[in-house]
Amino acid sequence: MMKRILGVVIVWALCAPVFAQGAQAKSQKELDALFEVQNTTDPDVRIGAIHTLLTNFKDTEFKEYANFMMMLAYQQKNDYEMMLLYGETTLELNPDNIDTLVSLSYAIAARSGEFDLDKDAKLAKAEDFSKRALLVIPTLENTREDVTPEDWLITKKDYMSQAHDSLGLVAIKRKDFPAAEKSLRQSLQVASTQDPSTFYHLGNVLKEQGRIDEALEMADKSIAAGGVMAGTQDLAKVLKAQIIKAKAAAIMKKSQPAAPAPGAEAVNQP
Repeated sequence: MMKRILGVVIVWALCAPVFAQGAQAKSQKELDALFEVQNTTDPDVRIGAIHTLLTNFKDTEFKEYANFMMMLAYQQKNDYEMMLLYGETTLELNPDNIDTLVSLSYAIAARSGEFDLDKDAKLAKAEDFSKRALLVIPTLENTREDVTPEDWLITKKDYMSQAHDSLGLVAIKRKDFPAAEKSLRQSLQVASTQDPSTFYHLGNVLKEQGRIDEALEMADKSIAAGGVMAGTQDLAKVLKAQIIKAKAAAIMKKSQPAAPAPGAEAVNQP
């Protein structure tokens, strides 16, 4: 499951420094090619436009931007392998590209299967990207006049929320539920809009720790926030049903009389 694709406003708020740091188109044709990349929302059209840009303008100063947008296009297509390829290429060009760090950290953690031979390596990479993001975020500067300081602070907090979310997912995959709970609660604490998937993951973590009532509360909050859809199924509603079933089983077990100790009947016989 891919984590939230960043909204256009936030993406462009952080893309702006790419343009502000001296990168310039060398011709009108290159500028037109850049606008082709920018203006489409169709991932396949964008991929084609980026290939055209990088093929026709091999010395372009916008290689980081092009690879970053390619990563987003493949994220939209839910193509993990290609997203990872272009994301890591973006980080080779700029190790502090925050959008890439938070996007890849979550995607890698989400795609790490329990029985993957390289599971530990994947989770270590996801953790590294998340922690790097948390170091970079406080240093981000607002270079856009149309973004207020208040909105910029909200943007930075949302990136922190996503980085903590990724750390929570890494801890879940490692079955370190106390660590997962800590990271997920930090994510909810700093987010401007709390994400239903965070509530869902926290509900699972609390359920694993036997804290049924708290888990049920998180499942309800996830549902109220829009749920976590997998096809036509809301995973938060599935989790809630599982929690209710577990709670009912615990109540039934508690209400049953204790079994007599072995040999007790024989002792009590006249």
